[in-house]
Amino acid sequence: MRGLSRRGLIGGAGSLLPVAGVAEGSEPALSGRDGFTVRGVYLDAAFTHPVGRFAQEAADRYVEARRRDPQAVGPRGNPRRGAVERFARLINAEPADVAVVPSTLVGENLLNAALGTGPGAGVVTDALHYDGALALYGELRRRGAPVAVVRPRDNRIDLADVRAAITPQTRLVAVSLVSGVTGFTYDLAELCEVAHARGALVYADIIQAAGAMPVDVKAAGVDFAACGTYKWLMGDFGTAFLYVRPDRVDRLRRVEVGWRQVTRQESHVLPFESPGPALGAYELAGGAEGLFEVSTPAWGALAVAQASLDAILARGVEDIARQRQPLIEYLQAALTDLGLQPLTPRDSAGPIVAFAARDAARRFDAKLKAAGVTISTFEHRIRVSPSVYNTAEDVAHLVELLATEL
Repeated sequence: MRGLSRRGLIGGAGSLLPVAGVAEGSEPALSGRDGFTVRGVYLDAAFTHPVGRFAQEAADRYVEARRRDPQAVGPRGNPRRGAVERFARLINAEPADVAVVPSTLVGENLLNAALGTGPGAGVVTDALHYDGALALYGELRRRGAPVAVVRPRDNRIDLADVRAAITPQTRLVAVSLVSGVTGFTYDLAELCEVAHARGALVYADIIQAAGAMPVDVKAAGVDFAACGTYKWLMGDFGTAFLYVRPDRVDRLRRVEVGWRQVTRQESHVLPFESPGPALGAYELAGGAEGLFEVSTPAWGALAVAQASLDAILARGVEDIARQRQPLIEYLQAALTDLGLQPLTPRDSAGPIVAFAARDAARRFDAKLKAAGVTISTFEHRIRVSPSVYNTAEDVAHLVELLATEL
């Protein structure tokens, strides 16, 4: 078997999984299985990450506060600011440049609307981008937007192909920083350099990157990025963050309006109010928050995200990636030796390793389920995504299980 041997990997497992306890009232830190209650062998964090004990405790506190006082959470006091501040720190952004939106894909939709993507204002994307986003660009193409989709070559998206696809009508280059399909990972700074040189802006879906590997939006120069909290941010469904580079705000138009954007409002129709038009008077905020936050966000999910981000920041994404890397390398070597076709480039820095396998779901699903092993299976592809709670034994068990079907 090429790469790490099973014996060598398991022999070094102690160094892969440092045990860290969290005292009550202290800053939370990620540990191995101590921080999570995961049944069986769970190697599918790229689908959704298990919620840790620290997040459960935050959710319990949130619900208990609402139970005791229905107005314990409201517009004047809620977890939004804390969650945004922590996410901004994670990606090296300013909190003022981050808006809260319902999901990553809602953020990408809002951004395209705000940029005026359509006839004469097109998009370049790639075939390894999120499938929901590809459907979005398919619909924009039907409405007249010039849309180009770059095909992978040797399991990579070649920046020369991206450069060639950009035309004077291209307004946006939209990609996944880490592809949820194959795990291919862009050099985001190089991508931005290529796009900006051709006059295009860059949007990065960072949901398979933030929390799992270092992401620095300032150093990369990316214009826009979005990330839901239920994958590597270790939070819950229903909330996401949308980053807008501050010097790009003037290129965006407001496409939705709601109370979260209103900074001042007056009524002129009730007793004792000053006379004026029935519509009243109001002012709207600018910036990322003022453009994209419309109404009440999922404050409960933000409470969970705040606790999870505390844990990630305390541990450090560099350390999280360092712990995961031997597991990824072992899977790449061992599953390739079993005859699966690797889809993830060996130098990808992301948390995903994927393989092509004919009739994968039909061949593997029943055995995986019976053994209590969870990965993502597709018609002709599997995807494995270990996280901080996984051990060397976990990945070795998966390899041995798949070997019986190959």
